[in-house]
Amino acid sequence: MAKHRGIKLFALASLGSLASLPVYANYGSMLTGNGPSSNGIAGTSIAFAQDATAAADNPAGMAFVGSRLDVFGLLVVGAGDVTSGSTANHLYSRIIKPAPGLGANWDISPQWTAGVAVYGAGIGTYYGGPIAPVPGASKASSSLLVVNTAPTVTYKPLPNLAIGASAIFGLQQFRVNGLVGTGPTGAVGVPSHGTAYATGVGAGIGVLWKPLPWLDIGASYYTKTWFTPLSGYRDDVLANSTGRLNMPSRYGVGIALHPINRVTLALDYLKIKWSSTDGYNDATSFGWHDQNVLRFGVAYDVSDKLTVRAGFFTSSSFLDSDHTNANLFANGICDKGITIGATYNLDKKNALTASLEYDIPRTVVGTGPSTGTNITARFQVYSVGYTHKF
Repeated sequence: MAKHRGIKLFALASLGSLASLPVYANYGSMLTGNGPSSNGIAGTSIAFAQDATAAADNPAGMAFVGSRLDVFGLLVVGAGDVTSGSTANHLYSRIIKPAPGLGANWDISPQWTAGVAVYGAGIGTYYGGPIAPVPGASKASSSLLVVNTAPTVTYKPLPNLAIGASAIFGLQQFRVNGLVGTGPTGAVGVPSHGTAYATGVGAGIGVLWKPLPWLDIGASYYTKTWFTPLSGYRDDVLANSTGRLNMPSRYGVGIALHPINRVTLALDYLKIKWSSTDGYNDATSFGWHDQNVLRFGVAYDVSDKLTVRAGFFTSSSFLDSDHTNANLFANGICDKGITIGATYNLDKKNALTASLEYDIPRTVVGTGPSTGTNITARFQVYSVGYTHKF
């Protein structure tokens, strides 16, 4: 029993947020933007809905996007340099991961809409070798995929005011290899439990108000998404959370200004409650902090055919320097980034959209109990999408 407990505790410290931080996100396990239109303005979408993925940031936004189908794909390029326990033990990870998404929306009547958004998060880390020179340790790698499906309904009590609600149904796929734990005789390799699956449920609500022709105001709140335990990992890696990796509750407010014809300026504030989320909030291991996120975007309709976008985001860090040991696999630590994007209307019903996100590289140097464990990360996200309006 003591042997298993020792392995559990050390595995938690080694894993950290391996199971939580996707390579294509900087808000813990959430995307910077959902869809290429949103991503082109750094995700600034609480008061500025552009397509049928709006439910990922504010369900009420679906009331103003019309009847349409949006499909998109992401390509994430991430690189991480870490030292594990000592600056002499250097590891390098590089990954290229694709991910799809979509949104669909229908105007049922002048007051009601119904739609669905499918969006997600995930992680992919591959170091190519063990994280420590321990006999029996396998190559360190990880994979987490989270897919959220959000059926959404909106209602307009007034033509310029919408209220929206989403149910969120989540699916997780998780696997980790190469963790090192401590047994009664020293360091030992922790066996993988293979690929595990979990399902989850949550909800979101939002409001979007357009009081003036040049001003939009939005607000949204999302509950936690509560997931079932990941079989096998609940006994060691995720013991402190009984095998669960829930998604956090969050809330945000945003404004969008239209100062001159064809120009939109948008600003969001977002609060993400990691400190109360099972799987992330254990101060003795992961030690994740709540995040404050600011994001700004601008969109300019160059013509009836072309719209160009740019954005910037900055966030407080969920990770502090005393917890780099526990977050060894959490390479997505970048807290600032810039984005650009564009949409070209093929005709009145069809359009193509693309965006690029560049995250400013960041290094966290371990201190205190994490001295010698340093993390450096670099990321880019490429996104393309197709829109058909009904």
